[in-house]
Amino acid sequence: MISSARVAVFGGDELRASVRALGFDPVTDGAVVALVDTRSDDALREAAALPPGIARVGLVAESERPLLAALGIDASRLVQSAEPAVLGPVLTALIPSEPRPATRVVVVTSVRGGVGRTLLAANLAHRICAKLPVCVIDATGSGAVSWWLGCAPRPWAELEGLAEELSPDHLAVLAENPRTGIHVLGAAPHAPSAAILSATVRAATSLDDLVIVDAPTIGDHLARAMRVFAPRVLVLAYDDPWSAPALAADLWDDAWLLASQSRASSIGTRSVFRALPRDESAVAAALGSRAAIRGALGKAYDDLAELLVLDAT
Repeated sequence: MISSARVAVFGGDELRASVRALGFDPVTDGAVVALVDTRSDDALREAAALPPGIARVGLVAESERPLLAALGIDASRLVQSAEPAVLGPVLTALIPSEPRPATRVVVVTSVRGGVGRTLLAANLAHRICAKLPVCVIDATGSGAVSWWLGCAPRPWAELEGLAEELSPDHLAVLAENPRTGIHVLGAAPHAPSAAILSATVRAATSLDDLVIVDAPTIGDHLARAMRVFAPRVLVLAYDDPWSAPALAADLWDDAWLLASQSRASSIGTRSVFRALPRDESAVAAALGSRAAIRGALGKAYDDLAELLVLDAT
């Protein structure tokens, strides 16, 4: 992905949301690449005024592909989905190289409890560890993420005195390693102080390629403290009247909003980046072995994990 890349977007809110999620800046002028929804007459009319030198990517219907191919239009610049995982490689290939730093820290938080935040953090770790070494940090003090990952890390109380001297070498010894590619830190019965949590996150970025922080809810001081470390924040929320006001804070404007147990496309005035469907049978099947969740919910986790791997590399 590219830092500060300007992409002209000719289409609806879904396209703009995907472009933002990929770290690009959606604009109407001064762009290096144009993304055009060819299914929209308005978008086509607006894009027709573009200078000829700007590269185009077309969002097309399946029925349009044979015609466009017959006209000699490069098929590698045509997509049939506005999903960031589909758009990302195509846009990146056309934008002059100016790589932004890879995402090293992902914070998983929520508007309130019980929305599946820890389940998401654990399942992302299960999926990502096959491609990147990952460190999972429990900033809640509940011990739930370590339970799902099948380990029992040291409680935060044993680490508090190390805030001034914590190093990646310390973490390698202190962390639990429940399976290849995963380190786990932090456990019940208490949440960490902001000092030891910050020190742990800093050291963990030198221990593994990606750090996933299972954080408290967005109003908690620890979740807000983690915001300075994380270019990528995932916020889970129910589609209900109580969640929308909490999302209004500027601090979470660029977070990936995930609708829990819902297929909603928006919550309040915020567009949903991904919907995590209700799938009680898949969760029940995973409980006994604490394995990665499959089914429809597992597929949603797969998609998010794929995007985060792309983000981290």
